[in-house]
This record gives sequence, structure tokens and C-alpha cells, in this order.
Amino acid sequence: MAEESAARQFSFRLPGGLVDRVEQCKDKLRESGLDLNRADVVRLLLKHALDVTHCDLELLLGKTKPKKVARRRSHGGHVGIGSPSRRA
Repeated sequence: MAEESAARQFSFRLPGGLVDRVEQCKDKLRESGLDLNRADVVRLLLKHALDVTHCDLELLLGKTKPKKVARRRSHGGHVGIGSPSRRA
């Protein structure tokens, strides 16, 4: 997984149920062909949560939904990641 800057170690403990969910996520991502380890998955999930919630407590607690960000459609005639699939 590509790093944006030099990595620094950050360690913490997680409840067993949360570790199980991270493992399930890792297995699901690996089924799609990605070679990820547990730390990669935690980094992806953490970055996504920070990007989506911007540390807004109500968003973190699920009390409100984040505002949708407009996405640009690809011009190549194919469906890209994050774009709706086309049906024939």
C-alpha cells in the first residue's frame, strides 16, 4: 500500500469483536484480488473515517449522514471505481 509520507508507528488495543470485523474486511478485500494485511485495512478504514467525518462528533456517532460529494464521470465509456454500474 502506497504511503503519502514517512510512516510512524502507532499502536493501540482493540476489542476482540472489532478485530474480528477488521479481519472480515481484510478477507473480503483479499477476495477482490488485493494483497492487504490487517494494518493496511486499519489504515484504509481510519483514513476513510477521517475524510468522511472530519472528526464531527455527530457523524462519528452516526447521528447524521455526511454530505454527498459530487463525483465526475469517466469519459472513457467504462465504469470506474465509485461510479454506478450500467445495465444493458
